[in-house]
Amino acid sequence: MIYDLQKASMMKRVSAFLLDFILVIILVTGFMWIISSITGYDDYSNSLSEKMQAIEESYGIPAITEKYEIDIDRYAALSDEERNKYPEDVQKVLEDCINDINSNEEIARVYMMMISLTILMVSLSLFFAVLIVEFFIPLIFKNGQTIGKKVFALAVMRIDGVRISPVILFVRSILGKYTVEIMIPVIIILMMFFGVGSIVTLGVVVLILLFEIILVIATKTNSFIHDVLSSTVVVDLPSQMIFDSVEAKIEYQARIHNEDAKNAKY
Repeated sequence: MIYDLQKASMMKRVSAFLLDFILVIILVTGFMWIISSITGYDDYSNSLSEKMQAIEESYGIPAITEKYEIDIDRYAALSDEERNKYPEDVQKVLEDCINDINSNEEIARVYMMMISLTILMVSLSLFFAVLIVEFFIPLIFKNGQTIGKKVFALAVMRIDGVRISPVILFVRSILGKYTVEIMIPVIIILMMFFGVGSIVTLGVVVLILLFEIILVIATKTNSFIHDVLSSTVVVDLPSQMIFDSVEAKIEYQARIHNEDAKNAKY
């Protein structure tokens, strides 16, 4: 092992990421099921479906759906030109139904509750999953190793070659990965999904992605945002010497220098 920087190959880093990603998804799924059970998310979902179905039935929408193969959601997404393909009386019934649903205060309340619960479930599930995979497990394995990094013999150290501390690991995993790289894009995507976002907010996701690509290309350590924030680098563990402190590194370098100087005399 040598103390010069031994960067991990991108292929190994991607492979480790994919393995950790699978573990995160498994944990997120489990946590979401637990949180949804505690918060009664399914009850709100069923209530919303029942209220919307009652309004649709009062307008005779099931019969229209069967005859014209069009439902409220698909009709609402059509352009004016596409809507004109249907008879005027059918258009009127569908539009009146949509207006009635949109103006129903109880439906709006339940819908907003579902949006809030969805954001809560996703954010908490991702937080707990990332906390386990990217923080607690590396604390156990040491050297910032997740299960993926352990399998592919990778490690994380400070850019000066010193072992990372729990504080740095927290900055890297929670502030960097979870907050900036995961939750900001996820929140924006959820907002777009529920129709409360815009092209501008979606542009933030694109900017973050572009910034990640620029960092990987421009930095000598091929670092992502979480590594830049924590001043860390992913290295090949079998060939990388990681020191416990800056003093230990300086002492080692001095010893090697003195040995080289003695060997040069002989």
